[in-house]
Amino acid sequence: MSVNVTFTVPTQACALGRSIGDDPQTRIEIDRIVPTGDTVMPFFWLLDGELDAFVSAARREPAIDRISIIDRVDNGALLSARWNHGAAGTLRGIVRNDGTLLEARATPVEWHFSVRFAGGDRATAFTQFCRENDVPISLTRVSPSADRRNDPLGGMTPEQRETIAVAYRAGYFDEPRRTTLDELASNFDISPRAVAGRLRRGQAKLIEATGLADIIQPKRA
Repeated sequence: MSVNVTFTVPTQACALGRSIGDDPQTRIEIDRIVPTGDTVMPFFWLLDGELDAFVSAARREPAIDRISIIDRVDNGALLSARWNHGAAGTLRGIVRNDGTLLEARATPVEWHFSVRFAGGDRATAFTQFCRENDVPISLTRVSPSADRRNDPLGGMTPEQRETIAVAYRAGYFDEPRRTTLDELASNFDISPRAVAGRLRRGQAKLIEATGLADIIQPKRA
């Protein structure tokens, strides 16, 4: 049975976290982790922070081989980073033990992670990996994963849930639409592109959670 593990890590214990600085408004939200050979490449949002200062600090981190700005929004940017082959931290531990990242967000004080592992043995192997590599995680909760068809919102962030709910009530999914991305953006005080990103990622989580992608198979040409 798969298990969900929630835990925290001090921000200063992570290369991305150390790059945030001490501005209390700055946040990081990891969008996804892509395994690349024997290392990892996270894609993440830097929100309400000084982008240039963050990138400069991240490039000085020994664990980070490369960092790139993918896109910019009004209150931040989407970036990617490539870890050095020898770096062994939280993200590599998740990937090495086949964990599925449900949520990962950071403030200048602390990282909050929620990860699904295929079984208790993989979760145990992950915590052992962290101990062996001096990653100071603090477990918050370890629990059996709810059946994904009975818990379709389990993998969505609070921001994604709120944005999809507001968009639905406002008629964004109607035909014809009764509201626009610009109008939704003014409601959340973020850019239209950021709203579109929340909707896209939230809908992807809903598709995964309901099992629709497993039920509908593509037709062969």
